[in-house]
Amino acid sequence: MILASDLPPELHSQAPPGVVLGAFGTVALASAIYAIYLTVQRRDPVPVIVCLGALVCAFNEPIYDILGKIVYAGNHPMAYTYFGREIPWFLVIGYLPWVGLLPYLLAQAMRNGMARRTLHLFAFGSFVSVVVVETLGTHFDSWAYYGDAPLKFLVVAPQMAPVPIVGGYLLFAVADALTGWKRVMASFAISTVALPMVFASASWPLYVGLNADLPTAVNWLLGITMLALTAATVAATTHLAANHRRLLQLECGDTVGEDAASARV
Repeated sequence: MILASDLPPELHSQAPPGVVLGAFGTVALASAIYAIYLTVQRRDPVPVIVCLGALVCAFNEPIYDILGKIVYAGNHPMAYTYFGREIPWFLVIGYLPWVGLLPYLLAQAMRNGMARRTLHLFAFGSFVSVVVVETLGTHFDSWAYYGDAPLKFLVVAPQMAPVPIVGGYLLFAVADALTGWKRVMASFAISTVALPMVFASASWPLYVGLNADLPTAVNWLLGITMLALTAATVAATTHLAANHRRLLQLECGDTVGEDAASARV
């Protein structure tokens, strides 16, 4: 039997679509300009490459819209449609700052030894920024979550706390270990998989609850489990980043010691 909550409602955005696209476009454009600036200043293509990878990552969106029961207002300009889902342009370009540029900046912060506490604050800030966007978007019917409470309130914002952290760590630990075109290709690949990795690994209890006919008490337990997995992902990733930086420092110290010994000989 198909329940009413299984059927996506038809929405008409109360906010002018041009305003929504313009708001997301402004953030995306500023991010793109900054990425280009970093690329030119550092003679490093990775800032631009990860932004392009984030746009490719947006092709995952219909999968998670189905699992998370998300629907967008039909009067938005649409970028593409598949799996029976129309994905608006404002969402596609919104991937650029959160999934592309922010992980690159966090990778740099990890490389420079930013404290884990500060990285956790960045994760929390990413979460809060998405909460603000979600609140405005759903208030004006630009999109809606049509699953049952309480899980429908947890679909996107909590997962966006670990996504930039995980992406940043992979850039720091994996891409930075490579050089030349290998580093560029690894950075592109990382920017396309960091979000799906987090959504699939930390959010599966949420998707189970939204798509199974379970008692409300069980759905509460699944929601708590998802939040715990999300927080654990952030904590574990920052722990790995700190350990990786210490390992690099030890390797650099050993190299310096060997060079000094050679000089003395």
